[in-house]
Amino acid sequence: MSDQRTYQQAQQLLESNDIFVMPAEVHGIITGLLACGVDIEEKDYQGLLCDVLNDGISFEKNLKHWLSELYTQVVESFTNEQLQFEMLLPDEEDSLIDQANALVAWVNGFLLGFGLKQQDYGKISGDVKEVIQDFTEISRLDTHFDETEEDKQALHEVLEYVRVSAMLCFSELGKHENTAQTSKTLH
Repeated sequence: MSDQRTYQQAQQLLESNDIFVMPAEVHGIITGLLACGVDIEEKDYQGLLCDVLNDGISFEKNLKHWLSELYTQVVESFTNEQLQFEMLLPDEEDSLIDQANALVAWVNGFLLGFGLKQQDYGKISGDVKEVIQDFTEISRLDTHFDETEEDKQALHEVLEYVRVSAMLCFSELGKHENTAQTSKTLH
């Protein structure tokens, strides 16, 4: 999902619809919604995104289609057994500053999405609370990186931590497709 052309095309699509946020932030919002327990079968995420990104105004058809594809990709990456969840970020060939800015936008989006639907912060596990605290710190990350191997490695470690942490949140709070079927079978 980190294909540069795809990321650039997503940025152009958003801007052509007068939505001036990074694709990383949109992906983070969707991921946060799903990670906090939004039922993956629900379609109200489009309305939430309209409210958050477009002052409640409905999106154009081409943007709705892309958002639907993005939502489906996140659901599939969270629910596959290979744990292949990837964040939508600029390509590794981009500058570390661009990558870091996108990571901060993604984390801010995740926190927003998570906060929109999380009903009871007091009932979430200590691990998830720690993730939310860490993400809050990451959202304040100084995105000025030098193009050194050390800075590249440091950014990679933060990216991997965020990726794994998002999966942890989903595994604890996310609604899986067959949850309802399983509970019916048990009775």
